[in-house]
Amino acid sequence: MKRIAVARISRLIAGWQGLPGTLPQQLGSALGRLVAARELPVGALLPSERALAAALGLSRGTVVAAYGLLRDAQLVASQQGSGYRIVASSNSPGAVHTRLVGEVSALPQQLDMSSGALPASPTLLRLLSGLQGADLARIVSGLGYDAYGLPELRAAVARYYSDLGLATRAEQILITSGAQQAVWLLANALLDASDAVVVEDPSYRGSLEAFRRRNARLLGVNVTPRGLDWQQLERHLQQRPRLAYLFAECHNPTGRSMDQAARQRLVALLRQHDVLLVEDGSQSELHAQPGLPPSPLAALCEPGRVATIGTMSKLFWGGLRVGWVRAEPALLQRLASMKAVNDLGSSRFDQRLALELLESLPEARAQRLAQIQQQLQQAEQLLRSEGGRDWRWSRPDGGTALWIHIPGADMVALSEAAARQGVLLTVGPGYSVSESYGEYLRLPFVRPAQQLGDAVRLVQRLLAEQRAPVDGAPRPFS
Repeated sequence: MKRIAVARISRLIAGWQGLPGTLPQQLGSALGRLVAARELPVGALLPSERALAAALGLSRGTVVAAYGLLRDAQLVASQQGSGYRIVASSNSPGAVHTRLVGEVSALPQQLDMSSGALPASPTLLRLLSGLQGADLARIVSGLGYDAYGLPELRAAVARYYSDLGLATRAEQILITSGAQQAVWLLANALLDASDAVVVEDPSYRGSLEAFRRRNARLLGVNVTPRGLDWQQLERHLQQRPRLAYLFAECHNPTGRSMDQAARQRLVALLRQHDVLLVEDGSQSELHAQPGLPPSPLAALCEPGRVATIGTMSKLFWGGLRVGWVRAEPALLQRLASMKAVNDLGSSRFDQRLALELLESLPEARAQRLAQIQQQLQQAEQLLRSEGGRDWRWSRPDGGTALWIHIPGADMVALSEAAARQGVLLTVGPGYSVSESYGEYLRLPFVRPAQQLGDAVRLVQRLLAEQRAPVDGAPRPFS
């Protein structure tokens, strides 16, 4: 019987103290909504009272009372020594979890450090300011539905990959509503319940959620300072996984990129075990050093054994919901059929903008590179002066965040304490298959300097409170 990790509960009930009622009622309602939304499956064990109380900064009595409310509602059953087991689904509507809680639920008075999304590119703003009525009229020609995407944009994305050294035809491109939909389509088209999926640990939390919703069996491969744990990867591949989901460039969340030797070794292993590779290239345009992104791993793979994900959102703006999958037409046909049911096709307005923006790639790349380099340097200077002496990180090859290790810290409990003071953080377990990395913080360095400084100083103060002993034991957060 699987026990639900404290870190997962803490992440899923973000904002729970805004619900009506007393503290036990608020917590009980939040947990009941998760049961209703199928986030907490029937048969699973809730965290122990003591563990959940410590993570949320509550008294044990508050958690006992909240669990009692769930038991009275016949959502859980308790037995001495066994804990609380979920026995039924709530009849309430529930509250479906979103992968970027801060982006959805942050209040104006809150400091949101949960997302590394960049502001709109000056290139996009320039293009928008120059649009005329005739430009918009051309966008609305035809019926407006095409599950595969705008033909001109598919051809432009194919040229994009060809320019990176990966020869690509337009029929190998399917346009999606962002990279997240691309992952969702692949997960739903390729996975059945209990299918094994190899993923890096840690990895992008939005994709982990997409795989979990298919009830996939996730096999995590540790990402070490030296790269992938190759022995662990090979053991997992021997279990005949359905697919492997990996980053080669600007890994999310660590920011590391594979060198050529690692890329070749990875592809050789996947070929040996006949595993479909899903390469997430969503951050490949966010390098911290000059130059074009390297060719995707697909350049080293057999054509039918790889699907490559890309997006416009990172380079230009998160609100521009245009992404794609590059794969062989047979796989794209399955994805397009599913996409047609899902949304009938991506926004033609966004696709037309994307087509124009691809003509200005050099300009946009130069702007993002300058921004990332400057803000990364400023953030590292700030951490050295305001962060603790035990804060450890490696300079990322790209991306928008630092992956910070603070030995001995309980980052789940700290993030709860920070949220009560109006600062939203994301911490290591949210990116982990096994809810590990409890001593890690993902800190977006692309936030304004004042906000970043306020967040760093708060984390350092909360760490001091967490470590201060009271009668020989760590002091709970206030």
